[in-house]
Amino acid sequence: MKITDYLSPENIKLGIEGYSKEEIIEELVELLSETCGESDADDILDAVLKRENEASTGIEMGVAIPHAKCDAVSKLCIVVAISRDGIDFDSQDGKPSHLFFLMVAPTTESGPHVQAIAKIVKMIKVEGFRTKLLKAKTGEEVVSIIDAVENGE
Repeated sequence: MKITDYLSPENIKLGIEGYSKEEIIEELVELLSETCGESDADDILDAVLKRENEASTGIEMGVAIPHAKCDAVSKLCIVVAISRDGIDFDSQDGKPSHLFFLMVAPTTESGPHVQAIAKIVKMIKVEGFRTKLLKAKTGEEVVSIIDAVENGE
């Protein structure tokens, strides 16, 4: 399983506009709904916000991985957004989040969802990965950076 199997340049948003955790999640869900062909954005948003209220998905090193399970999606969907300024996402290390990986999986599926979170956590520890993503100028470049790390380059 590779993250890039679920990503295309259209699934990437550079320069996210929100200034709060909720605004960021709304933007990410809107992007997911538009690019993954999932039409029930309200159900997806409710599922992601409910999960976020249980415990923050802002991890560390400027990364947040909001996620949820929801029957409004038919398969695992992933979108990525970048905020150069950083957003307070109640992260574990107390620092702003710059890189956002939203994933939503059907309630009947757990494997790919868990694997994707584990892969992202592993990738963010690779030297220079986060910096390269923050400097990316296109969605194609973001996908290429993720693909290179997944391939051990």
